[in-house]
Amino acid sequence: MDSGHHIAPERRPLKTGKKGPDLVNKNIIGELDHRRTLIVGDINTGKTRLTGEILADWTSQGRSDQITILDLTPEPIKGIGGRLERPATFQGRYLTTVIVPPRLTGKTEIEAENLAARNAEAIEDLLRQVRLVSAPILIVNDATLYLQAGDYDRFMAVVQTAETVLINAYYGHSFPEYRLSQQERHLTDRLIQESDRVIRLPHPDYQG
Repeated sequence: MDSGHHIAPERRPLKTGKKGPDLVNKNIIGELDHRRTLIVGDINTGKTRLTGEILADWTSQGRSDQITILDLTPEPIKGIGGRLERPATFQGRYLTTVIVPPRLTGKTEIEAENLAARNAEAIEDLLRQVRLVSAPILIVNDATLYLQAGDYDRFMAVVQTAETVLINAYYGHSFPEYRLSQQERHLTDRLIQESDRVIRLPHPDYQG
């Protein structure tokens, strides 16, 4: 992937049903190679599930040994979050660490900011490992947990080491508008602009 230039991101909504994203035709899979794809949506819109289905498809193609997964999602709390499910035959690298959801566990904005900073520090170690591996395919599950208090340029330097990139990120209005939320939104907007394709998942309650 040419890290110096990216085509304008496509913002095609994905059809969804009661069970989440519908990938029956699998047309999306063939459009991901050699591109930077970003999946965004509010909480419980199926971002991780869709990422997992794409991972399963790549694994079934015998490509899992080319994949590095950076899983930044906390364990589920209050029905939100959850790690990326890997197929039993997955043979790539899986990197994760202890992540605490700042806005769900912090009692005040200051406490949430401190938790976000600790998350970013822990994730820095994972980013260094990803740069050392430089796998052809990189999957990042919940990039926003780093963007809340992390360094965007450092994150992008890691992203640019892979030819094919699949990232998902929270993009909604379900949490308080803390300072970390504002940074998260600002940096996710930058990520949207620097992605080749953006898949926006509508909220299940949205009827438009």
